[in-house]
Amino acid sequence: MNDNIKEFSNLLKQGDFVSRIQYELKRAERYRIFLSLVVFNMGPVVDSGGNGSFKSEEKREEFLREIKQVVKDAVREIDAVSDTEMIKIGLLMPETSRQGAEAVAQRLTRELNAHIADFFNKQNGFLIPVEISSFPDASGARSISSFIEDFDKEE
Repeated sequence: MNDNIKEFSNLLKQGDFVSRIQYELKRAERYRIFLSLVVFNMGPVVDSGGNGSFKSEEKREEFLREIKQVVKDAVREIDAVSDTEMIKIGLLMPETSRQGAEAVAQRLTRELNAHIADFFNKQNGFLIPVEISSFPDASGARSISSFIEDFDKEE
């Protein structure tokens, strides 16, 4: 690989992810295009599935890092995945309708459950709460901009 070519990463740190949400939301509003945000809450998995598995903070961080990698590997290059210390993982999908986001969320939930089962060596189905917000779409409980605060604060 050419040294001048950097690998594109769609894992974005806290401030970069918030900036990307703001940028894509303005672009969606200006051009009237779809934008969707899917948020996977890994809290219940960390709390229930990690019974004794997270004996150290490093193990917890390893788990979250692997989960983010599963999401990153399963999405398009134009999508952005939050790479924060939070147990909520955001997936921002430009030019994706709510129906498209729902399909992605269902597929990713299956992939995440398979990875989690392997990680914990359990076959239980894990509960992964998912929130979806889209523009322009009034069917979501929260607007995309309301999630900015969630990803803009330290946990």
